[in-house]
Amino acid sequence: MVPTMLAQTGLAETSQLAASNVIDAGDTNIELVFGILLFTVTGIVFILSALTAGRLVRPHLPHPEKETTYECGEPVIGESWVQFDLRFYIVALFFIIFDVEIALLWPWAVVFRQFRDAGNGNLALFAMLFFLVPILVGFLYEWRFGYLDWVRSQTGQETPDWKNEKQASSQST
Repeated sequence: MVPTMLAQTGLAETSQLAASNVIDAGDTNIELVFGILLFTVTGIVFILSALTAGRLVRPHLPHPEKETTYECGEPVIGESWVQFDLRFYIVALFFIIFDVEIALLWPWAVVFRQFRDAGNGNLALFAMLFFLVPILVGFLYEWRFGYLDWVRSQTGQETPDWKNEKQASSQST
């Protein structure tokens, strides 16, 4: 009988503590929001003060050479508005896609054995295939139509109008 009363008394104290924690939880959220806001404002003030101090301290010596586009020490030739070769962009996109894919495959591979041992191996496998199949289909599409070839065929590609106009104006002068 005594252990039952102690258990009931302990249960009552636990429920009172839980109720008091619920009341304090609102105060904690306000303190948390205030702390985040204070941290953000302090960070912004530090950044702005460093930029302002740098502007006041550094010398201002304008020179035409400083205004030119920097190309790794090479002298600037022509305009900076040139047509960018999309092959570099495609390579960068594929790197990012497959880099993220590997980053997501690693944790899955680590826990796959646990899922398999628990009898949920098929579920884990289909979950990853749901992620991998669209990427694989996109990769095969790009490969099939030659978008991954570094040197593509020039047949059927016309010269853009702006290039024709530029060539005509350079020939007339």
